[in-house]
Amino acid sequence: MTNHVINTQTLTLGTNICAMKLNNKFDRYVAVIFFVTITTAILTSYFTLKDVINNHNKQVQSAITPLFSLIASEILRPLNVANFMANNHFIIDYANQEKIEKDYLTSYLEKIANSYNMVAFIALEKHNLMLDSDGRESMLNSDETEWYSRLKELPGEQFTDIGNSEEPHLYFDNKIRNIDGEFIGFTGVAIDLNYFSIKFQEYSDRFGFELFFVDSNNIITLSSNKILESKSHHRQDLMTRLNDLPWHQSLLKNNATDINLSTELIYTTDEGLLISQMPIKELNWRMFIVSPPADRQSEYWEIFIGRFLLFFIVAILFYMMLLYSISYFKSRLIKQAETDHLTQLPNRSHIHWRFNHIVKTNQNLCLVLADIDNFKNINDTYGHLVGDDVLRIIAEQLSQTIRKVDVVGRWGGEEFMMLLPETTAKQAHIIVERIRKNIADISFPISTTGSSFTSTVSFGICELPVKNKTIKDYIESADQALYQAKNNGRNKSVIFTNKTESMAR
Repeated sequence: MTNHVINTQTLTLGTNICAMKLNNKFDRYVAVIFFVTITTAILTSYFTLKDVINNHNKQVQSAITPLFSLIASEILRPLNVANFMANNHFIIDYANQEKIEKDYLTSYLEKIANSYNMVAFIALEKHNLMLDSDGRESMLNSDETEWYSRLKELPGEQFTDIGNSEEPHLYFDNKIRNIDGEFIGFTGVAIDLNYFSIKFQEYSDRFGFELFFVDSNNIITLSSNKILESKSHHRQDLMTRLNDLPWHQSLLKNNATDINLSTELIYTTDEGLLISQMPIKELNWRMFIVSPPADRQSEYWEIFIGRFLLFFIVAILFYMMLLYSISYFKSRLIKQAETDHLTQLPNRSHIHWRFNHIVKTNQNLCLVLADIDNFKNINDTYGHLVGDDVLRIIAEQLSQTIRKVDVVGRWGGEEFMMLLPETTAKQAHIIVERIRKNIADISFPISTTGSSFTSTVSFGICELPVKNKTIKDYIESADQALYQAKNNGRNKSVIFTNKTESMAR
């Protein structure tokens, strides 16, 4: 027991010293990194602005970056939710039942919809029924669900479709298959395209360009100037194809390269329009950005000066908030890093730190090692969950009886440690005996059977003057006393003496 504790303690002490050094460096580097970041951002903004003035192509590219990030984030989330629903065992098992409760299924869809701010739906082949989180109900052979038979026959497991022509939504449809791989229906989510339209219009007003989203069939599904409400298989006359747009016809006329096969390229039309495109691979779509010529470049300087002043003020406020946040989160991180997750007591790292502080401010220290008797048998007999409950209850008993200057923590496994500064071994023995008897009287519940059992703890107590002593010295002595308590029949508390040491050997 002693060698194991000493070896582990040495390794932990080395880790703790490294952590303290890193913590000290953290304070010094944060301010430097922040000011370097701010300076870099300002200089980058300045030279980027000059490039914008000299090269309008770069202005378009810098403008579409946040736009593309928005699209990617808003598309990946519903894709993941739809995929989760299609692989949910609850959905799969429910779809195979002979009889379903519509209210129960609708309640599930409402929870998904409320959690992710989307419309959730399910279509069950066996029951010829489609339900969604808005309470709508349709038969699969009706005109309202023409998409079902169309997508069912297509290869693949996941589809992106636009439906609901009155309130256009982007649907993410996933096939549901049972454990045998047989098709049993569809499930998925839908997001309101009006949300995208508002965001796209904001970018269009700000940067002066138009956006066009084109599917794999070169049909425009959405645009910033709302030339098309939606693509609907019931409203073929409303479809607008990419080839119908004048700027696209100009590109086809002046560029030998097939732009339909190109990605992330920039073209210029005869009218001076700058056309760039970016793929949206998740949907098998492309996004076209149409920008007018930059004929009044002096306006960019006005924008830059205004933005720079605003940025400077925000940077100062941000720096003050950052200092406060860093201080707060660092204290939280340190506390979490030095707290045992199960018992919420300080862990080994925190005990080392407190020991080093105690020996600097006190003349005498009493260290107590506590070990739960026959803990392996508790785990083997009642299970590890019950064992965890035992650890938590005993940890609570230990922590209730200490002063503010004392320390009680989990040393490892079923072992706990107490640091009692300016406390004699006899005083510590009185405290320990009270704790030991309280624990022995506790009926530990067994959650699985409703019955209970008792457990005991053995204690080893060591008192030494702190001068020229390390935590290793205390642990070795307390460990010998604990060893003797175990040999004496367990449920004992033993004070370390020279006699204890000779008996332990």
